[in-house]
Amino acid sequence: MQKKRLLITGISGLLGSNLAHRLKDRYEIWGFYHSHPIRLQNIETRSVDLRYKFHAETFIKYFNPDVVVHCAAQANVDTCEEHQELAWDLNVKSTANLLNILEPTAAKFIFISTDLVYDGIKGDFREDSPLGPRNYYGRTKVEAEQLALSRPGTLILRTNFFGWNMTDKRSLAEWVVEELSARRPVQGFTDAVFSSIYTFDLAQLLHKILEKNLCGVYNCVSSTAVSKYDFLVQVAKKAGLDTSLIKPVSIDGSGLKAVRSKNLSLNTDKLKKDLGKSIVSVQECIDHFIADLPGRFRDTIPDKPSRGQFYPFLNTIPYGRQCLDDEDIASVLGLLKSSNLTQGPKIEEFECGLAAVTGASYATAVNSGTSGLHVACMAAGIGPGDEVITSTNTFVASANCAVYCGAKPVLTDIDSQTYNMSLQDLAAKMTTKTKAVIPVHFAGQSCPMQAIAALVKTAERKFGHKIFVIEDASHALGSIYQDKPVGSCAYSDMTVMSFHPVKHVTTAEGGSIVTNDKLLHRKCLYLRSHGVTSFADELLYKDRAYTSLEDDNQKVLVRNPWYYEQRWLGFNYRITDLQCALGVSQLKKLDYFIQRRRWIVQAYNEAFQEFSMVQCPQEAPQCRSNFHLYVLQIDFEKLGMARVQLMNALREKGIVTQVHYIPVHSHPFYQERFGTRWGDFPIAEKYYQHCLSLPLYPGLTNTDVAKVVGLFKEIIGKEIWNVASGAGEH
Repeated sequence: MQKKRLLITGISGLLGSNLAHRLKDRYEIWGFYHSHPIRLQNIETRSVDLRYKFHAETFIKYFNPDVVVHCAAQANVDTCEEHQELAWDLNVKSTANLLNILEPTAAKFIFISTDLVYDGIKGDFREDSPLGPRNYYGRTKVEAEQLALSRPGTLILRTNFFGWNMTDKRSLAEWVVEELSARRPVQGFTDAVFSSIYTFDLAQLLHKILEKNLCGVYNCVSSTAVSKYDFLVQVAKKAGLDTSLIKPVSIDGSGLKAVRSKNLSLNTDKLKKDLGKSIVSVQECIDHFIADLPGRFRDTIPDKPSRGQFYPFLNTIPYGRQCLDDEDIASVLGLLKSSNLTQGPKIEEFECGLAAVTGASYATAVNSGTSGLHVACMAAGIGPGDEVITSTNTFVASANCAVYCGAKPVLTDIDSQTYNMSLQDLAAKMTTKTKAVIPVHFAGQSCPMQAIAALVKTAERKFGHKIFVIEDASHALGSIYQDKPVGSCAYSDMTVMSFHPVKHVTTAEGGSIVTNDKLLHRKCLYLRSHGVTSFADELLYKDRAYTSLEDDNQKVLVRNPWYYEQRWLGFNYRITDLQCALGVSQLKKLDYFIQRRRWIVQAYNEAFQEFSMVQCPQEAPQCRSNFHLYVLQIDFEKLGMARVQLMNALREKGIVTQVHYIPVHSHPFYQERFGTRWGDFPIAEKYYQHCLSLPLYPGLTNTDVAKVVGLFKEIIGKEIWNVASGAGEH
């Protein structure tokens, strides 16, 4: 018997991914995600923005689903309150678009709603109880429900759920397990009552509902209700954690932005009657949830990549590589059939995508990260007599860009914990000649940009001129600093990205400059293309740009479409449409790539923390790194093994490691041209002597990770035993 085709929107969310995992053996499942890419075994997933009807229409027609479960929503209550227009677009407009697409089909529509459609005063709400949402999120769900009910056969499920996430987000139950496991105290609301259900139990109910072909409105929660405080206590008890760490508090003093309802207990008698079966209690849900704790079944949900999903196929495990799939290849092949290989619409599409990901106003794509740094320096007007400050712990391009402009690079030492630019050294190196500061977000972790911006402002007041801040974020696409994406330019003038194959997304070679300054953006555009402009307001000889023609006995000026002027000395740093087609496809996977990298880093950290001579990378509290690199600090002297010996031993086993970086000041060019010497930057030099980068890229499979960990520990362990026992001594 052929399986029914089930489409889940919001498949990267807690409920969507859990439904897919639980129901994949019973249905043929497709999934739509928006900004959080996800890969599930034997399930097709697509990036679709439901706010735009055309995004979903083609895929829905192709898949032709029998059932659509609409989970996608902006469900953060406070975010909805603060950004109401966005909440309406995601929760109401998207639902309307989906219904419009489905109108000519026979697909059953299931709308996942919320308990927040009720006013939360008396509790024990039945499906026919008056609606009275107290916050904007609840109001958008009521409006979307009304739209959904206009479609015959629609099913509305009002619910509240918890479960194990596969992303970095945490449900309430996960959060308390994680916090109490770390012996951190938590607070629970004694006056907030709900009837939450475990996602897997909800999935079982949904399957029964589909078998019965129910329609209309149903409360789909647990059959009992508890306060959130009691819920946390019950979860903790079942998990064997210390309940004394849970402090009872009132929701009234929570400081939450949106109004919360206090009693959201829901009555499930209607669902029980129509299904002909009892509904699980909260305690039963908690029991099922904790039963899954040992393996945190989420590890079986994401499709940890296996050989064959990402290209290229390699016999060795490199420290980094590109991760391309069939969608990426198709995007490039499709472009090869178009009329544009060099300059075309994909460039602007890629630039718009970069601006969206970084939160910047403008993006200029170029042919490499190095070109991006050079263009940014030129746009800032850097030239002979100027000084540009950057870190010595970086690839040489971060300093070379100043030399290209005739300026002097001034290097700083690094922070011993983050390996980023030292604030103290930066403050000491700024002079009246300083024209720019280029902080390098090493390995993906943002520099302390707020503090850097403050130091620069102080220097500007002291020296009386503008000092540009240009972030070298070649490692940091997708990283977060103080809840804002790196590249938002909240504390800088421009940010440069790189799309080399080992970076988070690739265009084969490529880079970009993002900024919020329209004038700087315009400069970057013409500097990447020979210094040529055709913008009317930038033309020097405007009379040459127009031809006077007679039209109905009147003279009119007609723009000469061929006319342009070279106003400045620029370079041919243009990226191609072909490269940007790949970039557009890769950007859709960015969130998944970061999520996978962070999972691998966590596995590494847990594996290596037992070795006293190994220091794992640290993440600053205000940062969320994309982890471009995984750099260990190893005390090779204490280990009794030279770095080259360890690297060669791993290479013999098919594992390639790397050193990031040889300090800029130690290179012959800088020593001969600028007089730098070994010994100038002791912290960076000590870091360099001990650093080693292990393999880290999204295509690294669980088996690969286990191999890296196992062989590393085996080699390290043997050497430790040899040193401890005196083996090899004569």
